[in-house]
Amino acid sequence: MSPSALKARNKHQVRTEETQAKILNAAEAIFSEQGFEKTQLEEVAARAGYTRGAIYAHYASKEDLFLALMEQRVLTKFGAIRQLIEAEPDVSKRPGIFKLWLSEKLCDHSWGTLVLEFKLYALRRPRSREKLRHMYDLLVHKVSGKDFIEVLFGEDLDKATRDAIERRLAIMGAVLSATILESHFRPKLLPRQHLQGVLEELYDALIHV
Repeated sequence: MSPSALKARNKHQVRTEETQAKILNAAEAIFSEQGFEKTQLEEVAARAGYTRGAIYAHYASKEDLFLALMEQRVLTKFGAIRQLIEAEPDVSKRPGIFKLWLSEKLCDHSWGTLVLEFKLYALRRPRSREKLRHMYDLLVHKVSGKDFIEVLFGEDLDKATRDAIERRLAIMGAVLSATILESHFRPKLLPRQHLQGVLEELYDALIHV
């Protein structure tokens, strides 16, 4: 490829990435405001400053747009906490760092509820369900190319122990999701300041070698 062609290709790639970033930012705002089902791609396009056709040039459907947004959050937000955990040389302190980060997710009600809505949508749609499974795989195994369980507890784990920890983390995540959902209906009984301590106790009981 000639230098001029390579330069043109790089410019096109930059423009594509900028467009996708604007679309994803707009999508995150509108999905959070309206939920998955009510969100219309025309609204996302208008918020981003593009036409609906521009959305379809990058994403085949509203579902694909939402999954791209989920993947972006995995790579940025979860990737950041992984880096913070890996930076701690004392492996015994790493689970505590993750516990603090997980308890902070109680503040992220809008996104937690939105993910629950999409899970229910995907439950009866095999293609969507498979894509969501891939997202879990990305979360645990693919970010930064390292297995998250080994990042959290070190590499000297036998398979049975490693699998048991992953199951417990899955249960912990499910409890967190259910708690966020229930708190919408019983806010006085389940305020964040009370929930945080309970969830941290549950984490200590479940997440250990």
